[in-house]
Amino acid sequence: MVLHQIPFRLYANIRSLESRAGPALALEAAPASGKIVVEGWSMSSTRREILSYIKRRGPMTVQELSRTLQITPMGVRQHLAILERDGFIQSNGIRRGQGRPSRLYGITAEGDKLFPRTYDQFADALLDDLRAVGGDGKVDELLEHRRMRLLEQYRARMAGKEFREKVAVLAQVREEEGYLAEHAQIDRDRFVLIEHNCPIRAVAEAHPQVCRCEMTLFADALGTDVVRTDHILSGAPHCRYLIARPREAGAKP
Repeated sequence: MVLHQIPFRLYANIRSLESRAGPALALEAAPASGKIVVEGWSMSSTRREILSYIKRRGPMTVQELSRTLQITPMGVRQHLAILERDGFIQSNGIRRGQGRPSRLYGITAEGDKLFPRTYDQFADALLDDLRAVGGDGKVDELLEHRRMRLLEQYRARMAGKEFREKVAVLAQVREEEGYLAEHAQIDRDRFVLIEHNCPIRAVAEAHPQVCRCEMTLFADALGTDVVRTDHILSGAPHCRYLIARPREAGAKP
């Protein structure tokens, strides 16, 4: 499906329009997705060690961690309390033996997300292999299949909503997908969507058609014209999309 092109004049003076828009252009960050992300493992080295040992060895007791880390049981409990509060570990039953039973602590699904993932490298390699086997046409076919699947999901969440609300839903969905998205209304007929992160950057760098598919996805989901004015892959700090409210039937250009 071909993306509708907006006449350049429609957005030629967009920067000045935004500067005059004032408070009306206050960007609205999409509500947090609820996922806990710790960039670069920015927590104390002791808590990183606790997570690493539990990850390698399975659920451990306070006493086992105390011996392994060579810190007092009280110190271990303090770190465990913080990790448990943040949702990275949880009590995983009891270990029974000589003496008093000891509580076991294991990593939660959220804690597991702190460990390295190579999803983007895997996806990139997978597309490379598909191209090697079937050529660029097969890659395009796969991306189009993905676009249609996402389009169905996006439209379902936008169903029955006014256009302004649809733009907000788009920003929320992209936030949930890890794009750190926010949006704003420039004036009655124009909106802006900004994505501060690209979780599939490695894939997009090797396969630029991924970005084209996403822009077409936005346009089809909203039923209107979408233009990208800033692009992370071109050196911008974010991807920025300008969105035009659909013209009403019978309206003059």
